[in-house]
Amino acid sequence: MKVSQLKYIDSMQFMNSSLVFLTKNLGDNHPITTEYFKKQGYYSEQISLAYYKGIFPHEYIDSHDQFKEIELPLIHEFHSVLG
Repeated sequence: MKVSQLKYIDSMQFMNSSLVFLTKNLGDNHPITTEYFKKQGYYSEQISLAYYKGIFPHEYIDSHDQFKEIELPLIHEFHSVLG
């Protein structure tokens, strides 16, 4: 899926495993990344969110303007045909 200049790709097409499994393989020790984000002013709790796959309403986003929205879409928008 492509939105403006952003292109979303299915990691399963070029990786041997799911993104959830791959991020679990990273473990909990990320000293370089953690230090970088701390210098940017982020707290440990915020940084830890970057180390796992979250949820994202892929089918909901169909234009670049939607990234400017300040409220979350309705819960049913988070349903994905990908599973």
